Amino acid sequence: MSHGFEGAASHSTAAPWVIEPQREGTAARAVEIWRCRRLLWFLAVRTVKDMYEGMTLGIFWLFARPLFPILVGGFVFGGLLRLPSDGVPFVLFFMTGFVPWSLFDRSILFGTKCLDQHKSLIKRLYFPRLISPVASVAPAAAYFVIYMVLLTLVALFYVWKDGVLYVRVGPTLLVALLMSVFAVFCALSVVLWTCVFQARHKETRFGLRYFMQFWMYLTPVFYPISLVPPEHRWLIFVNPMASVVATFRWGILGVGEVPLVPLATSFVVAVAAMAAGVWFFTVNESSTIDRL
Repeated sequence: MSHGFEGAASHSTAAPWVIEPQREGTAARAVEIWRCRRLLWFLAVRTVKDMYEGMTLGIFWLFARPLFPILVGGFVFGGLLRLPSDGVPFVLFFMTGFVPWSLFDRSILFGTKCLDQHKSLIKRLYFPRLISPVASVAPAAAYFVIYMVLLTLVALFYVWKDGVLYVRVGPTLLVALLMSVFAVFCALSVVLWTCVFQARHKETRFGLRYFMQFWMYLTPVFYPISLVPPEHRWLIFVNPMASVVATFRWGILGVGEVPLVPLATSFVVAVAAMAAGVWFFTVNESSTIDRL
């Protein structure tokens, strides 16, 4: 009996076992996110489903929404204003500019509200909070796939109509794919800031919508770079997305040129913005979650 008492006493005086998330350093956070990759997939799928669940059209709504900006943009800028398109049908020219821009724009708009959208899970369960903004770009990725299918169908239509395959088939398509990944990377570097502001100031997302529309007109989505006088083109390339859109269009259609120096500058700026965004998000993570 005495031995049992002594054993109990020794257990009662033992140091408490504290379980806490390991967040020291970038490598530790990356490992933590990798361990929670199934949760990342779950949040990504859930975010996409939230877009069409409860809608009368259901999942068809995902395919209907992308058609409107293509039809309106093609009619206004190609049909009415008759903007130049570097020798290719304007619809294809417009789509190859709008697809990467839409990926960037929607990633930011969906990502900005990620903490509010996932707050029920965030408050109940610990997981690396960086998973939330990463998962929030899933709807933009879904739209990107739909747009690429539409782009393929339009290209096939012009093969039937004009007997010309305007889309280049070859290694340059990998350049366009790389630009798509880079567009998401650029968007995430912005989202890491805006999602914190949105959690604290609910009007952030609405102001951001107007800002993104203005930003789109400073990006060569509707018009070719050749339309801008050479002495003023540097003003266009101050915008990091201008070189991304121009390179994506070159990779798909082979029109224009790859702006190597602006593209390299955009990459450096995006990496710096991502590093700053991860730091900002990490520093404000706890206080932001308390405000949800």
